[in-house]
Amino acid sequence: MNRVLAAIGAATLSYLLPASLARAAPAGDLSGDWEFHSKAGQTPIMVDCDLRQTATALAGSCEPRTDDSTPAPFTGSVNGSQAQWKYAVTYRGHPGTVEFDTQVQSGTRMKGTLKLNGKPSELTGEKLGLEARLQRLQDESEIRRRLQDYMPLLRNRDWDHYILMFSKDADIVMDEGTRHGRADIRERMATASERMAKAAAGKPVLQSADLLTNVEVRVRGDIAHASSRFTFLAENAAHEFVVSGSGLYLDTWVREDGEWLIKRRKVDWDLLRGATPKPAPEGKQP
Repeated sequence: MNRVLAAIGAATLSYLLPASLARAAPAGDLSGDWEFHSKAGQTPIMVDCDLRQTATALAGSCEPRTDDSTPAPFTGSVNGSQAQWKYAVTYRGHPGTVEFDTQVQSGTRMKGTLKLNGKPSELTGEKLGLEARLQRLQDESEIRRRLQDYMPLLRNRDWDHYILMFSKDADIVMDEGTRHGRADIRERMATASERMAKAAAGKPVLQSADLLTNVEVRVRGDIAHASSRFTFLAENAAHEFVVSGSGLYLDTWVREDGEWLIKRRKVDWDLLRGATPKPAPEGKQP
């Protein structure tokens, strides 16, 4: 009876979970999400790597858990119990390399050497299990939900609740400069709102809409990076809806007191009514 129940439970779990989580990796296959621990000098560092193994070839990306990190693609190889890969990085404007030279101890553990610009340090790695991957999915979902909460707060000029979206030492980086901390951010938003209200005083009330789309979230432990597109639509004098502004929110989120909050937001406008358009990227037509 116990064996029957266990089989039914496993089948049910496999049905409910996404295929990428329910499907176990073949024996000896390193494919999956890995967490590596090492040091840069005396400073502990953590690197998350997405490994994809095809025969003896490795590919994927790695990303350190820092506020301003981005995934770095790599290629490498597996030779018996040895796995090696490397990628190029730019740190403080200087090019460098990161090399992993590991001994595969099992399908879920590695140990070896991490070289930062040729300087070696000990390295340990562990493949994320089902519980950790489910937690990552849950965290990504929570950040997406909070991003959707952001737009109504902005539209309703609810600055008291708006600033609670941000960590206590948060930064908002804009073309006009950087605002630091909740009080400074609130002051900036309230002042801008009052200025716009005065400019609209005595004019016909026109409709508008605020949209948030193209949301992408990457969670790495207690740090996450997110990008989303904001678009502001406004009714003009001819009662037509036009784009009055659009751009990207480029965010770093942190888990603070058990809650996901924005630690750094860069507001990157690419369309703004009345502003000079930015030049198209080299090699692309407008």
